[in-house]
Amino acid sequence: ASELSARDRMFYDSKHLLYYWRLTPDRRLLFGGRAAFAPTSVSRAAAILEQARQLVYPQTRRLRVEYAWGGNVGFTFDRLPHIGRHDGVHYALGCCGSGVAMLTYLGGLLARRVGAGTDLPLEASPFEQIPHPGGPGLPGLYEGRPWFLPIVDGWYRVRDWSTRNGVGPN
Repeated sequence: ASELSARDRMFYDSKHLLYYWRLTPDRRLLFGGRAAFAPTSVSRAAAILEQARQLVYPQTRRLRVEYAWGGNVGFTFDRLPHIGRHDGVHYALGCCGSGVAMLTYLGGLLARRVGAGTDLPLEASPFEQIPHPGGPGLPGLYEGRPWFLPIVDGWYRVRDWSTRNGVGPN
């Protein structure tokens, strides 16, 4: 454990299909990331991430996976967080896989909005200023069914491969 994280830090890489990892309080390695954009099983995602973990830390090859889980992650089309108000409803969304940390912060900002007129300080946020783009512009092209995610997955894999191998722009 000390070899992997001497200072007990949280790590993530900068790929489009990123990995993240940290040590848990009981000194086990928690390793996660985007296994695929297409629907997949937890066991398949675990196998993909197991292989990735061994690439990042070859010395962990002998370790066995004790737990695996999966689920959906909500992404905005611009991959940026947004907060605001629509039809009287305050919202925070688009943390794109960083929700635990980011939504704690954004939730505090929204609490101040909802509590306006109280003793809570009201502060501006740059996340309110980010334009909020919708999906592809053709009507009916995207109606909540992300048919295009396998294409995005392939595109990001090619970009990550080209960056890793020094081929083309990142």
